[in-house]
Order: sequence, then structure tokens, then C-alpha cells
Amino acid sequence: MDASIAWRCLLLFIIAIDQAYSQCSGSRCGECLITDGCAWCKDRNFTKTRCATEAQLNSDGCPSIVLRKEHEIIYIKDNDFSDGGPGQDSIQIKPQHVKIKLVPNTVLNTFQVYYKIARNFPLDLYFLNDPSYTMRELQSSLKSLAKAIANEIKNLTTDFQFGLGTAMDKVILPFTRTSPLYLADPCVGTSITCEKAYSYRHRQTLTPNITTFEDAVDGIRTTANFDKPEGLFDGLMQAMVCGSKIGWRNKARRMLLYATDINFHQAGDGRLAGILEPNDGECHLSNTGYYTKAEIQDYPSVGQIIQKAKENNINIIFVIGGNSSELTNQQVRNLYYDKLAQLLPGGTPGASQLSTDARNILNIVSENYRRLRETVKLVVNEDFPELDVTMYTNCRTGGRSPDRTNICSGLTIEKWANFTPVIQSTFTVCPENRNLTFTIFPEGLEERVQVDVEHVCDCDCQLQPEAEPNSAKCSFNGTYECGICKCNPGWIGDSCECDNRGTAEEACGTDNGICNNAGNCTCRKCECFKGYSGDKCECNDENCRTYNKLLCGGPSHGRCDCGQCVCNANYTGDACECLTSTDPCKNNNGTICSGNGVCECGRCRCNTGWRGTLCNSCTSCPGICNNNKDCAECVAFNQGKYNSTLCKNRCYNVKTASLLEPATQEGDNATVTIKSCIIEDSFGCIINFNVYDSEAGQEVVVKDTKRCPAGPPDPVTIGLSISGAIFLIGLLLLLIWKLLTMLYDSMEYSRFESEIQNPAWEKSENPIYKECVTTVQNPMHETEFNHGNMDEKALM
Repeated sequence: MDASIAWRCLLLFIIAIDQAYSQCSGSRCGECLITDGCAWCKDRNFTKTRCATEAQLNSDGCPSIVLRKEHEIIYIKDNDFSDGGPGQDSIQIKPQHVKIKLVPNTVLNTFQVYYKIARNFPLDLYFLNDPSYTMRELQSSLKSLAKAIANEIKNLTTDFQFGLGTAMDKVILPFTRTSPLYLADPCVGTSITCEKAYSYRHRQTLTPNITTFEDAVDGIRTTANFDKPEGLFDGLMQAMVCGSKIGWRNKARRMLLYATDINFHQAGDGRLAGILEPNDGECHLSNTGYYTKAEIQDYPSVGQIIQKAKENNINIIFVIGGNSSELTNQQVRNLYYDKLAQLLPGGTPGASQLSTDARNILNIVSENYRRLRETVKLVVNEDFPELDVTMYTNCRTGGRSPDRTNICSGLTIEKWANFTPVIQSTFTVCPENRNLTFTIFPEGLEERVQVDVEHVCDCDCQLQPEAEPNSAKCSFNGTYECGICKCNPGWIGDSCECDNRGTAEEACGTDNGICNNAGNCTCRKCECFKGYSGDKCECNDENCRTYNKLLCGGPSHGRCDCGQCVCNANYTGDACECLTSTDPCKNNNGTICSGNGVCECGRCRCNTGWRGTLCNSCTSCPGICNNNKDCAECVAFNQGKYNSTLCKNRCYNVKTASLLEPATQEGDNATVTIKSCIIEDSFGCIINFNVYDSEAGQEVVVKDTKRCPAGPPDPVTIGLSISGAIFLIGLLLLLIWKLLTMLYDSMEYSRFESEIQNPAWEKSENPIYKECVTTVQNPMHETEFNHGNMDEKALM
């Protein structure tokens, strides 16, 4: 049983050693020792794996082993605590500046930061009041209790200052009435006379003179806005960011007491007044202390207030009280200010309640200052991905193991706190920037502990004097360090003998491939095939231009060197095809190109209008059209001076065509030039023809039609035309008359039929007319009829 346990333990030990060995890696000493538990062999003649555990290297017979270093803390500035006082700076935190040489991936837990309350640490207290009528009690209490507040604070520090400002709301509808009457006195219609409306007014710069502060409080006059919420956030932002005008001191605890009885406007509310520009978080106070961009920029957001409070180390104390009838003070605190207070620097648990008579303002100031003074929260202001900083303190443990917290409370002048920032780097490859700086500071104070961290990623043998730059052991192309060569950029090999500057494509590549496909890239150099040379085998003696089917025009003209023709003295050009002499361009009298061109490569390049080997033929001289006029007439139209015999003998180079080509433009370097000619014959007709001029001679092409002017008018034709026109016009008028009469008759007939069918005249008899039939009625017939009726009635 014991043997079995021993074998198991041995197996576990071997497995642990193997795992540790497999975790150690790196081509240099510093890269190897980044991993905890690894070591490096720096012996030059060691042939096995240099990066391994110490046990493995000893087992492999390494005579010189490099182990990991220890952390090093260097105290650059470590002034002792000071209570301050006249002419002395208070010091509450130490050390003030340290440098830490941090070994990678190893915990540093021996660095400590100490904090102690200074008896006379400076205090700047700024009161930001709501000047509405419902907060009038605070003004009277603040004035009467100013000296009492000062006396109470003197028990804690003798170096303090008071400042004052008031904030109401933006002077724009719907926040404030803007009629002239209400602008001058927002309380019109009440028994109160109010001060002119304003957003924020800084009334008193921070001062140690309590009488001056009381006078500033006495100068506050009631004012008012229109809607229920108030714009104290505008004043709060300006009081925090206008440090020079408010009088905040760099090294002082900054407290801002924010007193109101109603909720606040915040970012977005400005849109109700058409204010779309967001608050920029900058100072905009006039020389008289008024906020100048209240009606231009929106209210600050809650996030901006928190951000600026942290940036400027302002401890904001919300004091809620007064006689507002809209909401109770408890509701205002719970709904708006308690949670906001918890988000601000200083760790305030909630807003403070102001009593009805505001007499407890003394206790509020005193208690909050004591709480801020006796509580410290250390904050790290930077966050680096490769560095982990965790704060521990034993201020709550009574000397036992430290708690993981950055807050310590219940401090006194005699009782101070010590914090342990546990620092550890977390990376597998040493970062390019090995130096970084962060600060540790008490939240709400300007005091700082500057911590400069240097990642110790190199072994001592990597640094001079042990290291040998440009060593002969490394072919003068690298540094000999820790038993190996660290090659300079662009060199590789155990002895840095091989050039490795870039990839093979970068070192030997061309547009035609590696070494122009004419060699092999070895150690970043081209080894060329036979017949090729150059750094990248770019030279090929068979790859030059030819002239007259000969390489570089033949030996008499030049030779091929690295793909380029090297011409003899009398020749030039890419293929040595051009004579440098101008003799072939000279005429009999020695003039080059007859004075009508320039000699290039032993040939004349003629100016516009000239041609020929020596530019002696004019293509655009006057007379070329007149000289060919007679031939054009006789060949194309059988007219002119020449009869058929002369035309045939002299005009053998003339022909006709239905269309003519356009003339050659000036500057065109063509072998054949075309001259367009327009002439008028004896009949006044226009004849067009082209003259083609070339080395072979001239050729004329005549357009087979000509343009002639119209002849005199024919009287018969004119007379017949006029007569025909008159006849046609008369016929047209007759037809129109006939159509109109037919239309009129048709309308009259239709009206007649309509009157017959629907007569509108009166029907009556002619008084003279007598009918031819006379009717006589028998009177007896009527009597009998009446009698019968009577009998009938009697019967009834």
C-alpha cells in the first residue's frame, strides 16, 4: 500500500514538472521569464531548450541559470503628513510619487498608501441658493448663522472660505414670463416686489471674510419663474466649472451646498423654449457674475453634473426645505435628490432636510463636513488592460486581514488609514509601451499619489554591460545576450548571418516574379542563373531592343548591357537606331532640312505645310488650287480652256468622286497631305476638288457635281401660277359661301318645325266667323228632364 502511494506521488510530481516545462516558452530570456516558475539558461554552448523550469535546466546540465527578478519600489517623493496652517501646505496622503519596477504576472502586495486627516486642511464652501419666496427663511437664517457656521468649522479647520450664488431659471417662455412688466418684476400682482428675473448670478467669490459673505447674503432679493421646476442646474454647472471666478483653491476640500424646495429642469427641457443647442459644460459667466448663455444652451444633464463634479472634485450637498405647496419636502427628496446624491463624489447617502425656519443649516453644514472629512475613498484614475489594481484596507478589521475595499470611515486626527493597492500585470507578451502612469487619490480632493509603473520584461543579461551590441559573435548584425544572438532587424540565423529584411517578395520580388524568374532567393539575396546578373537578376544581355533585326543595331551601333543598349559615339536611341550626325539632313547648300524642319535621328521632321526627305516640297503654298483648276473643269465637266486632247495629256492624275475627304489639319504628320480647293467657273458655278500631295507626286479628285446659281424667272410660269392661285382662292370662297347658306337654311327649317309642334300663340275664334251648322235645343226636353229629377227626389 505504501509503495503504491509512493508511485502515485512520483507520477503526480512528474506530471506537474512536465506541465510546468510545457508552459515555459520564449526565444529570449525576458519572454521566457514572463511566465511564473520559468528560468533561462544563458550559457553559450548550451544546446538544449533554454527556457524551462529551474529543475529541468539543472537536470539538463545548464551551468548558468537566470531566474525571475523581484519587484522593486522606488520612493521619489514621500513627504510626511502635515496639518497645514499659515504658510504651510496640508499633506493628508503619502507617498506622493513612487516608481514601481513590476515583474510580469507576479502579485505586488507590499506597496502601501497612507491617509491621515490634516487638522487645518483647507475648506471652500459655496452656497447655491434658490432665491424664490418659499426659500426666504434660508436667506435670513444663513445671514444670522454665518458666524456660527464659521465658528463651528473652526473647530475642524482654521483655513476656510465662504462663497455665494443664486439660481432661478432661464428668462424665456415657458420658464419665465417675458413681457416687459414681468421681466422687471416677476412678482407683479402680488404683495412682493421681486428682483429682475435671471438664470444664475454669482454673488460672492470665496472669501475668508465672514462680514463680506453676510453682506452678499443680505443683498439677495426674491425673484420668481413661471413654471414649477427651477433651473438651478444651470447655476450648479457654472459654479463647478468657473473655478477662477468662483475662487476654488487647487488644494482644498470643495463643498457646494445646493438649497431648494422643488425639482430641477434638466437636459431636453430647453426644447420647450426652442433651445436646441446642448449644454457644453464650459464657463460662461460675465464680469458681473451672470450666466450669459442661459437662453442659448439647454440645461445640463444629470450625467454632465456627475462628470463635472468628479472632474473638479466638488462635493455637492443637497439641502431640501422651504414652503413649496406643490410637493412636500419629503417627496422632493425621494423623487429627485436622494438617488442623485448617491451618484455624486463624497458618498452622500441622500439629501438633507431643511427645517421650516431653516435654523438647522448650521447642523447640516457641520455634519456633512465632518462626514466628508472623516471618510476617505481612494480612487484609481486610469484603467489599463494589462494592469489590475485592487485596493485593500484593514481600517475596518481591527488589524486582521485586510478587506477588499477602497473606503475607510470613522477617521480622526489621531486615527489614520493604510491602504494596500494590490498590483498585478496580466499579459503573455510584454507590451510595446513598458512604462505607464496612474494616480491614486481621495475622491473629492486634489491630493494625488502618482504611480509610475515599469514592466520589467528584460533580464540583466539582455542589458548592457552584459549584452554586446553588434557583436562579432553575431556577425556584427546583432546583439549577443544571454547566450544567444538577438539579430538586428532584417537579419536571421543563429549568428545573424542571413539577411531577412522583409519577405522573399519584398527582398527579391519584382513585377516578373522572384529574382525576375532568373534566379533563386537565398538569405534574401538573388543567386542568378547563367546569363543573368544584377541584385535581382534583372540584367539580361539578350533582352535589348533590335534595329534592322540586330541587337542594338549591331556592333557598329552599340552593345547590350543589363537589358539596355549602350550606344557607340555616333548613335543614340533605345536601340542605337539614331545617328547623332546631321549630315543626312543637309541639302546641297548645307542647310538642314531646307530650313523647313528639324533633324531627328538622321531624318528630317518637316514643319507644317512642308514634306519631302529634305522638307523641300510645299503642301500649302498659294497657287496649288489655281494650278489644277483647268484640269478639274475639263475632266469632271468637259469645260474650260483645255480641249479633249490637252485634257487627256495634261490631266492624267485627275479623277472624279461623289464625296471628298476632309483636308489634312495643321500639325498632322501624315505621309499624304490633302488640300481642299473651291473655285468658280465661267458660269458662276462652284467646283470642289482635293489635291493629294505625297512623295509620289500630286493627285486631284474632283466632286462630280457643282453648285450653280438659279437662272432668271419665267413669265409664263409666273402668270400661270398667279392665275391658278386666284382660281383656287375663288373656288374656295364659293364653297365656303355654299356651306354657310346650307347651314343657315337648315337652322331656319329646324326652328320652323319646332314652332309648328309647340305653338306659342293664343287660340281664339274669329268674331265674324259663323258656323254653317245651327243647333236647336228642345225646351221640353229640358223640362221633362227636370221633372223626372223632381219625381226621383220625391220618391226618395
